[in-house]
Amino acid sequence: MNVDIVPAVHFGTDELTALWNRAYEDYFVPIAFDRAMFERHVRRAEAELALSRVIVVDGDASGLSLVGRRGSRAYLAGFGIASAQRRRGLARQLIEAQLRDLSAAGITQVQLEVIEQNPARQLYRQAGFVETRTLDVLEGSFELRADTASTTPDTDALAAAHAACAAISRPTWRREWPTVQGALAHDGAVALGTATGGYAILLPPALPLHALLDAAAPDEVSAHALLDALAQARPGARWRLVDEPQGSPAHRALIARGATLVIRQIEMTATLQPTSSSDSSRPARS
Repeated sequence: MNVDIVPAVHFGTDELTALWNRAYEDYFVPIAFDRAMFERHVRRAEAELALSRVIVVDGDASGLSLVGRRGSRAYLAGFGIASAQRRRGLARQLIEAQLRDLSAAGITQVQLEVIEQNPARQLYRQAGFVETRTLDVLEGSFELRADTASTTPDTDALAAAHAACAAISRPTWRREWPTVQGALAHDGAVALGTATGGYAILLPPALPLHALLDAAAPDEVSAHALLDALAQARPGARWRLVDEPQGSPAHRALIARGATLVIRQIEMTATLQPTSSSDSSRPARS
């Protein structure tokens, strides 16, 4: 078996989209992308294809590690091996090579989320990741409890609200400020704010589900006011919020209002020691 691990930038968008879909075959939840969806995912994650890696087996692209970068931090925005090539040790080779190359590129911290029951948790532990917190994907329809005035905050007001809430409950990569800005600029997202400091980023509705890219509040009372504002904005809507940290003000309010758990994820973090390398993109061969 001839194995190369090469930068994902060597492949075209259509090739990477097809590889993504093969890597997520038979996954716990459907994650099939068309080209536009893959490009949006890459943009939202700020994925750098020069830092991301593809594992090639006997000339066939067989696995993908998609990595986003913000300063000295990185995010594993997708990782998988095509179903026909699983259980051959390729995932271990790919994650180890990816972390070596990230270290050589000056990355000091890498984060990811993995579904609770996914056996890949063990792979990530062996690669040096530690479990840092539990994140829930929650869905619910909220009855209006009290009339709540809402606003459409301008960029500065939204940035301030986001920063204030982030200081209380740290958002995941997919809900950090750069992602919010990108969704407002490119994805038709709209912002909703409340006088008590809560905010939500509403994505265009895909009936019957209404997705929130992000939502947060400084305390539980404010979170309930935010849910009332959402109930007024789209009466009867069923909302989904991803990656909500357990115990956050929004999490407590959502559970109190009857939101149900759809998926539970584990956030994992690896701390890297930067290394020098004359060529961090050098392929690995075995």
